[in-house]
Amino acid sequence: MYSSMYQFLRERFARGGREIRKHSAELEKSQWLPLEEVRRIQLEKLKRLVQYAYENVPFYRNSLKKKGIVPSDIRSFKDYEAVPFVVRDDFFASQEDLRSKSFRGQTFKDNTGGSTGQVMEFIVDYSTSYWSYANEKRFRGWYGVRPGDKKAWVWGALKNFPNWTLRDRLIKGYIKRNRFLNAHALSEENMRKFALEMQAWKPDMFRVYPSAMAIWGNFLTANKLDGIRPKLIETSGEKLTPTQRTIIESIFKSPIAEHYSSWEIYDIAYQCPEKGLHISEDRYLEVVDPQGKPVQPGEVGEVVITSLIQYAMPFIRYKNGDMGILEKSTCKCGRGLPLLKEVIGRKDDLLVRPDGQPVHGAVMDYTCRSFPEIKQFQLYQPDRTNLIVRLVCYRPVDKGWIAKFTGEMQPFFGPEMKIHVEILDKIPLTPSGKLRFILSDVKPENLKIYS
Repeated sequence: MYSSMYQFLRERFARGGREIRKHSAELEKSQWLPLEEVRRIQLEKLKRLVQYAYENVPFYRNSLKKKGIVPSDIRSFKDYEAVPFVVRDDFFASQEDLRSKSFRGQTFKDNTGGSTGQVMEFIVDYSTSYWSYANEKRFRGWYGVRPGDKKAWVWGALKNFPNWTLRDRLIKGYIKRNRFLNAHALSEENMRKFALEMQAWKPDMFRVYPSAMAIWGNFLTANKLDGIRPKLIETSGEKLTPTQRTIIESIFKSPIAEHYSSWEIYDIAYQCPEKGLHISEDRYLEVVDPQGKPVQPGEVGEVVITSLIQYAMPFIRYKNGDMGILEKSTCKCGRGLPLLKEVIGRKDDLLVRPDGQPVHGAVMDYTCRSFPEIKQFQLYQPDRTNLIVRLVCYRPVDKGWIAKFTGEMQPFFGPEMKIHVEILDKIPLTPSGKLRFILSDVKPENLKIYS
């Protein structure tokens, strides 16, 4: 009853309600269109966006002119591959030139969370946030979650409910029905308080950093705190590993959906109940090799995203620093949306063998299955022949255990790799509260990893 009332009031009396209703109706229909029709619509939106950027955004006009490209040259996706990329550094160096000179809609400033060590500021038009609201409404609706349903967060840099201001309690807590566990403060006291609160409150969904959710889930098991059964656990902000998925599903007995998103691009892809990672139709996503050429489905490459709806500060062929793999097949759910097979992680997070071949980051996750003593891990590769493995363990481990662990890791990297194990009490989080599993100062020479 509450959710129906919340949705009615939000979409009819709050700012952007009419746009949300319009976008919601469009998204409910477009997800079932054949892929060919989705692509046709995307191409028309790409043409319109490039034309607009050429006329109104100095950065894109200049970059296109340098390549000798005019908007009328873009007649196919193949033609679009000639459009130059934009990267994060451009948003630091050319902030004003990336803004539209003629956009008259309402905008607001936003910034990234600083996971890469540098906060990026940008401008967003409010219409983009309304589209995102409609998109998330649709995605979560696949699991029976509606706007206004109770949502719990295990997230970074968020205050717990008792510490909120009166205004936050009213709006975020009672009207929007949110509760938070700060991923920066996973003390036993905080985790226990949150568990007891969730047992009584019974949230409909969780939005979580998977590393923090796994820690809290293991705490629940160890302390026999049960009965938290949401309709949906939505993971975002970090790469969800197979081990984390197993831990979280076994504890909460709830479906998990990976949500691939970013501060600057918003919703990019979402996992349906049939496990297909569907790319939102308002995002045109490419995967390219180091030379900027498209890779085949099933091959690893750099993610390149064009937001088809952001006009105040367009993101056209934006390299966001992630690595991904496009899916070859279609999803059993029947939706015609394009698919990602997997988001590997940050471009700088791939590991490299001494011979220059890349190593998939999941190697550590699979190794951990044979070593239940491991609570958390982080891999740091300072150069091509050295790998530092940082471990937090549930109990003390000896030299024999470390030797066995190193022996399991060695075949993946070859005999020339020197593997150093460090046992720590705690692995530092990023400023936004995420745990980066892989850090590397080495760049792979060959990105073609076949799945």
